[in-house]
Amino acid sequence: MDRKTLVTVVILFLIPFVSILYKLNVANLSLLPLEIEDTWNLQVVISPKENTAVTEVSFPYPKNFAQAKVLKSNANVSDLDFQLVKKPSGNFGIWEGEDWDSPIGYYAKIKILPYHNQNPEPDKSKKIAQKLLTYTSLKPFSQKEIVRAKNIISSIHPYDEDKVQAAKQIYYFVTEELTNTAKDLTLEESIQLNNGNSFTKAMLFSLLCRLREIPVRTVAGFDLKKIVEKGKDNKAKLVFWNEVSFGGKWYFVSTTKAQFAQPIEGFLPIIKSVEDKRELSVDSPVYRYTAYLTKANINRYNFKEYSEDVASKNNFLRYYSLYSLPTALQNLFRLVILIPIGALVLSLARNVIGIPTFGIFTPILLAIFFYETSLVFGICFFLLMIGLGFFERYGLDKFYLLAVPRLSILLTITVITLIVFSIINETVSLFNNLSVTLFPIVITTIFVERFSIMVIEEGVLNTAITLLGTLVIAFVSYLIFFLGSLQILFFTHPELLFIVIALQLLLGQYKGYRLTELFRFREIFKS
Repeated sequence: MDRKTLVTVVILFLIPFVSILYKLNVANLSLLPLEIEDTWNLQVVISPKENTAVTEVSFPYPKNFAQAKVLKSNANVSDLDFQLVKKPSGNFGIWEGEDWDSPIGYYAKIKILPYHNQNPEPDKSKKIAQKLLTYTSLKPFSQKEIVRAKNIISSIHPYDEDKVQAAKQIYYFVTEELTNTAKDLTLEESIQLNNGNSFTKAMLFSLLCRLREIPVRTVAGFDLKKIVEKGKDNKAKLVFWNEVSFGGKWYFVSTTKAQFAQPIEGFLPIIKSVEDKRELSVDSPVYRYTAYLTKANINRYNFKEYSEDVASKNNFLRYYSLYSLPTALQNLFRLVILIPIGALVLSLARNVIGIPTFGIFTPILLAIFFYETSLVFGICFFLLMIGLGFFERYGLDKFYLLAVPRLSILLTITVITLIVFSIINETVSLFNNLSVTLFPIVITTIFVERFSIMVIEEGVLNTAITLLGTLVIAFVSYLIFFLGSLQILFFTHPELLFIVIALQLLLGQYKGYRLTELFRFREIFKS
């Protein structure tokens, strides 16, 4: 290899390498559009109650937690002033204005992640970390509630030394002694009646744990499993559970679901300090809210979100990226961009392996034809047209026609065959959801002419070997077109095509024996 070729190849390899590093480290983009599962659309609609004057409304607004990653969100302000108040325990949206009489709310797309922590180790430490003092404070509770809770503590005698066991004993008391109910109760009423809804049971567990100086918080959110179980009805109401801290880790606790420190999925937290926001547990006197939760129906790769990231993060990439193109063009280029890979396979097969093919690009065009219809139909139709065209070619030889009229007749026969086949397929349904394109018309017309000439010049055996080689390369290229990850990689980073050019340069410098020649001339090499 000469120096000029080596330098060119190195430069062609460096261009995509530098470009991808720029995207990852400077533009902060991911290597590929993220694969998204367990993603939900949340829509909250807040409406004023009848004959009620409303000037301000606040409601929890989705925030990133360990169990919820907000991919996208936007608020419907309806000509009101809107502000987002961000706090460690959760975000709140606040709408302010006069004569508010139309629905407001927000929409969010959220990826749900499970609670992983389980089986906490015994916590015998006397000191409580400064950042957890908030979650042992009794300020959110009234004096009457604290007195009643202390009576409960004295009656159940939770362990003094082992706080994990103490929390378990409190959990068992609340779970077993308080019957689940859907009624709206205060915390005091819940203790008196031994009945509790998800809010009062979570709050009682929080109060009892805080009396034992166990960091705990009450979480408001949505139980997604309820949505799945209900089926068509995707309305949801806030439910409540707890998170208790041991050794710096937060563990899921639900006294309603009877879950203590176990991995669990399907819970979407919205705010994680309900002790200070008790109004979330009761109906507001001035407004009503309705939450709608639906599982997002998206592709394996979230192209739309990645397109928005490209457009928002970097002005240069906005014009450079293929994601800036219209959707129809994007779908076209996801296939077209792999054609150079098929050409690379063809070069390797012809120049290194020694597989004969009809023409340079015929196998790749065949692969596209197979991809857009189906492999079985593509091969069957292709072989059928070769057979018909071959006999038709010999029939036309008796008329001693010029090349252009002869090719025109071949083209006409191909079109007639497509029409007849489409009519038959519509009646018999041999191939369902079949879409016939222009590729078979173009390919077979040219191919039949070459095929018949080669049969005359080189014989049936050599022609059959070349036909087999063409179909093999077309099949390999067809498989490459179905590699979704490779397709998206090249579509996301089209500069990788420079590497394909570099590899073609290297193949173009190859002057050694082909593998088939080593087999063909093996007797000479032995001697």
